[in-house]
Amino acid sequence: MLSRRRRAAVTRVVRAAFALGIALLLCLLIVDAVAGQSPSPEASAAPSPSPAASSTPAPSIGPLPTPIVHPSDGTSNTCYDCHSAVNDQQKAIAADWKESVHGKAGVGCADCHGGDPRSDSITVAMSTDAGFIGKPDRQQAVAVCGSCHSDPERMRQYQLPTDQYAKYAVSVHGTKLAEGDTRVAICVDCHGSHDVKKASDPTAAVYPFNVPALCASCHADADKMAPYGIPTNQYAIYQTSVHGQALLEKEDLRAPTCASCHGSHDAKPPQSSEVVDVCGKCHTATQALYEQSRHAQLAVGPKCWTCHGTHDVVSTSDARFFHPQPPEIDCATCHDPTDKSLKLGYAQFTSDADRRCDTCHHPDSYEYSQAQAIHDALVGADTAYAEAQARIDEAAGLGMIVSDADVALTEAHTNLIQGRAAVHTTKLTEVAPLTDASVAKSGEAQQVAEAKLAESTFRREAMIVVIGLIILNVLGLMLLRRRLHPATKRIEP
Repeated sequence: MLSRRRRAAVTRVVRAAFALGIALLLCLLIVDAVAGQSPSPEASAAPSPSPAASSTPAPSIGPLPTPIVHPSDGTSNTCYDCHSAVNDQQKAIAADWKESVHGKAGVGCADCHGGDPRSDSITVAMSTDAGFIGKPDRQQAVAVCGSCHSDPERMRQYQLPTDQYAKYAVSVHGTKLAEGDTRVAICVDCHGSHDVKKASDPTAAVYPFNVPALCASCHADADKMAPYGIPTNQYAIYQTSVHGQALLEKEDLRAPTCASCHGSHDAKPPQSSEVVDVCGKCHTATQALYEQSRHAQLAVGPKCWTCHGTHDVVSTSDARFFHPQPPEIDCATCHDPTDKSLKLGYAQFTSDADRRCDTCHHPDSYEYSQAQAIHDALVGADTAYAEAQARIDEAAGLGMIVSDADVALTEAHTNLIQGRAAVHTTKLTEVAPLTDASVAKSGEAQQVAEAKLAESTFRREAMIVVIGLIILNVLGLMLLRRRLHPATKRIEP
């Protein structure tokens, strides 16, 4: 009897263990399924990149500095009171601060220079115990500006970005400053020190109209640029470009300044691989067309600057397709002599005269024939448009209503513009339909204008006939009157 009880107990234990094992297995399967659908943050998070692997290097001018700590009651500013009475120079500095964005926002002297703004005693107000640092050196100045302008709590009320310090750290200027080169531009060189103005103020040096001259104040200075081997003619070239003329002469704020392409706080020359994206910030549609081209598919293929230049961007025209006489080129012009790989360097297109299709494409090549066909299609459409415009102007000059012809010509112009833009695809199949449509619309507009001219001619001829008939009627009436009322002869006495 005891043996049977033991066997039953063992059986129950085995069954319980088996059931527990099945339950544990099911739990593991469920947990694994849930984890596969919704991974934990630890499992899904990408590993933190090391500084060497990071695409954006850490700021090289040091960690984010903290604002200068100084005693304050929140209202007193004996710095301004005293310096206003020292001499004319100090008075002007104090006046500049008062009218600046800092002065109007309550950012006081001690926030940048330290010290105790509550005391009118020079030994107390300018005490190092009160945090007085005097005039910050050029490296300190960047840290002083960054200590506030990187603080979201301080900048939120002004809706100002807080990444300028980090951007400056990785800029050409910032990296040079970190290396100890204090000749490079810092915050106060562009924004001023005591006379800081809003960037939206037309009198501010950083206002778009003024930015080219601001950059040129250093970059056009031969002495300042000599240590870096940087050319100093960019500003002069930019002034003659379509961008410079639009900004400086037409005051078109849509035109790019130096900062539009190079950046402001993160200033650096764009790499060749970045140029298309940089230009595409403004020329969005053109970038999309370029990305369809064979040029875009080549790792080192032509970029925007290859055809249009950089600082010296000029207006486009059909004459820019080819040289007046094909240049003498060979394979080495575009290909490395050793491995035959394509090589297109900036130096090859420094001169605007070299930015032509036949600089790279030989007249016997398929690419040249495609460029020639595209060129001919555009010239044909432009010629048809010009002829239609001339006939419409002629009809309008004769007093004819030509609004219907203008509508057709406007459509022709739209197609022509689209055709010129489609050149960036380097595909005749994209350009030809648009130029053909432009030619057709120009022809339609010209036909309307011709009809108006014919109508005008008919009206003039009809007017001559009518005037002739009127004259004949008048003469006839005069003869009839003479017959009905003959003149009596006067009798001499």
